[in-house]
Amino acid sequence: MYARRRMLAVCVVLFGVLALVFAAFVQTSGVREEALPIDPNNAGPDAVLAEVAGIGISSPVRPEDVTVLGYHPEGESLAEMSPRGKNLSGNPLLRLFADDSTPEKIQYHLMDPASRQGPRTGALDVGAEAGTAAYAPVTGTVTAIRPDPVLQEDASIVEIKPIDNPDVRISISLVQDIDSEVGPKSPVTAGITQLGSVANSAGVLRPQLAEHTSDAGNHVTVSASQTN
Repeated sequence: MYARRRMLAVCVVLFGVLALVFAAFVQTSGVREEALPIDPNNAGPDAVLAEVAGIGISSPVRPEDVTVLGYHPEGESLAEMSPRGKNLSGNPLLRLFADDSTPEKIQYHLMDPASRQGPRTGALDVGAEAGTAAYAPVTGTVTAIRPDPVLQEDASIVEIKPIDNPDVRISISLVQDIDSEVGPKSPVTAGITQLGSVANSAGVLRPQLAEHTSDAGNHVTVSASQTN
């Protein structure tokens, strides 16, 4: 009788494990494709995607236009961001019990470092189709606009001194068609001030974001660095 009970207990445990594996498979197949990186019904234009040095990093792209979110290293000089939302790159079984801790239901990927140095969440790629409007990710003052080394004359990097921490600089790269009213010393408001639009970086290189979305992987990149 005891042997039968042990066998029954083992069967129950195995059944539970198989059920979890099946649920994880379902989640990472059909459900995953339907999930949006940000729920546009619960996210405003200044939805905060991450925090760094006491600063909230708002989405530089309208929530309804974001195709995918991905963090990656981009150098030792960058500050480590604290992402908000659910990490889609984690263990599938653990994701079953992960809570969408943000009303916006933010979901992001931790991308392969690909030999790049620095914090794992040092840079945030915000995916969107080329030509999509790109907005200021923080409220503050533009300190510099310079050519983006990836696309040279076809895109720019906009550097902003945030009002919440003047000792930090927030950079947004791969921005094309800079707005005529945006320049050094220009005030900008998070999620409101349009800086320009998303450049077509996929025309020059294969963006890493393409591994996590069905489109070309075009995006803008947000990063933070200390001034001292």
